Order: sequence, then structure tokens, then C-alpha cells
Amino acid sequence: MRIKMNQEPLGVAPDIVLPQNLERWSEKSSMHNLTDYSAIGASKHDTSPFPFDPEINQKIVLWTGDISSLQVDAIVNSTNESMSDSNPVSDRIFQRAGSELKEEINLDIRECRTGEVRVTQGHALPARYIIHTVGPKYNIKYQSASENTLHTCYRNILQKSKENGIHTLAIPVVNSVKRNYPPDEGAHIGLRSVRRFLERHGSCLDTVIFVVDKLDLGIYEVLLPLYFPRSKFEEDAARWQLPSEVGGPEGEPIMPDRQIRIIDNPQHTLHADEESIDLSSQLDTSVNVGEHAFSQMQGDLDQQRLLGERTYNDPLADIMIKEIQHQER
Repeated sequence: MRIKMNQEPLGVAPDIVLPQNLERWSEKSSMHNLTDYSAIGASKHDTSPFPFDPEINQKIVLWTGDISSLQVDAIVNSTNESMSDSNPVSDRIFQRAGSELKEEINLDIRECRTGEVRVTQGHALPARYIIHTVGPKYNIKYQSASENTLHTCYRNILQKSKENGIHTLAIPVVNSVKRNYPPDEGAHIGLRSVRRFLERHGSCLDTVIFVVDKLDLGIYEVLLPLYFPRSKFEEDAARWQLPSEVGGPEGEPIMPDRQIRIIDNPQHTLHADEESIDLSSQLDTSVNVGEHAFSQMQGDLDQQRLLGERTYNDPLADIMIKEIQHQER
């Protein structure tokens, strides 16, 4: 779908938020003590895979407000395959966009498969367009497929923005505890995918706003300096703190091959809930950020590294993605 950008003024509501009024990542001071890691042993990386880049940092915003109030070219809505998911972000988007959004989805789109994106008009929103995507369910059996699919969500969001001349983009957290995705692992994939895209196609986007809630804020405050260091000191510290595996040229997971056991019985049904991790029962979404373990992450962030052992283009990963999509229908 090729979108024809219009240039008319965007909305007049008093609570509209302009991206140029938001504090840029490059302007935020560090909230965490910077530690000299050189005395504790060898780093995981000889040089940081994500060097200090003031121009890229000037494009980044970390914000905890209402995504539906942003006057940007496009906002992202993380939903389900029937595009009817009920979550705080989606509910607010649909409420403010008005009934025309549901009508457009029901008449013209109807569904969105896991990892894919669909674009609708913004209707009554101050944003011109909405990019809808479906994040994966997280299952320990299909961990590699989940990671690849989450990266695909971010890649498709960014590519669709590039194709359609979108310059200001607001992205909420695509992965969700509701689908059992570990918040910190999802943040690693999202941040490095955006970083790699801006390195390769930086002229396409003027502003990328990471819109997070208070629970995810602590995670992003800790991980953003690893992928978007604001100084040479942060860049150097990231050599110890980044995971050993930081993805491929586009931020995609790169994992060594491993042998697997093929299921003998073709009638065997794979259950998406088997061996999944129920994070929603472990995380209290009402907890204060300062008291939550994620906001206190310090030292070796390799504990949050993304696990998995198959390459991005592995046919087996494609099979597992299709199985996850089948279970979600």
C-alpha cells in the first residue's frame, strides 16, 4: 500500500503533543552511575558495535505520554491478528480515532498476520496514519522464531515508514507481557533494530519516539545508552554491558545452527502454551518503577541477552513462525 502524504494541518485539540517539543535523547543526562569496567576483566567487544553518534541521538525520544495525542506522521498500534486486541494503548488509539477506524479495518483490511504490518488513516487522531503490527507469542520451545518475528515487526514498521515518506514516527513496545514476551529481551531487539535502520536509512526519519509505560521505562533507560550512547564514555562502557550477540546488519538475531529432533508423528499437535513463561503472573504492573527490579538493572546486562540458536533465514524458523501464527488464530 502506497500512501499519499497530505500536508494539511493536523488537528486542533488542546492536548496535542508536538514532537519538536519533546526532549531528545541526546539532551537527557545519564540517570545511572557510569562505572569504569576496565578493571573487572576483558570486555565482550573490542569496540562498541553501536558507536556514539550525536546525529542519530538527536532523532530519538523516550517518552511516557499518551501515544494518541502525538502530532506525528504515523503512530504504531500493536494488536492481534484480527486487529481487535484490547490493551491500554490500542484502546486509547481507537477511542480517539473514532468509529471510522474500525470501519476502515472491517471493510478494507480485516486481519494482520504475526510479524506483518497494515496501514490505516489516522482519522480523528492528530497523527496522519496508524501502522498496525502483530507481535509474536513467546514460547520457550520456539524462542528463535519469536525473536526473529519480533525483529520482523520492527523492520516492517520502519520499512513501511521509509516507503511512504513518513518522517516522524511513534513506536510503543511491540512485544507484550500479555503474549509472555520478556520485556527486557524485547527491548534489546527493538532498540538495535531501530539503531541499525537509522544507520542505513537515517535521512528517512527525523524523529523516532519510543512511547513506553512506567513499567518499561526503567528497562529503556538502562538499555538505550548501550545502543544509543550519548558520550564516548557510554560507548566504551557498552563493550562490557552489551550482549555478546548483537544481531546482524539490520539488527536481526544471528544464532549458530544446532541439531534438533524431528517429530515422528505427523498427527502430533504442537501446543503454543507448552513450556511458555507466564510473565503476566510474575510482573505487577502497578509497581513503582523505582522499586521494580528492571529499574535497578546494573552491571552485567548479559543476563538480558537474547537467547536462541538459529540463523535468521533458517527454514526451520519459518516453520515455527507459521506454527505460532496458526496457534494465534
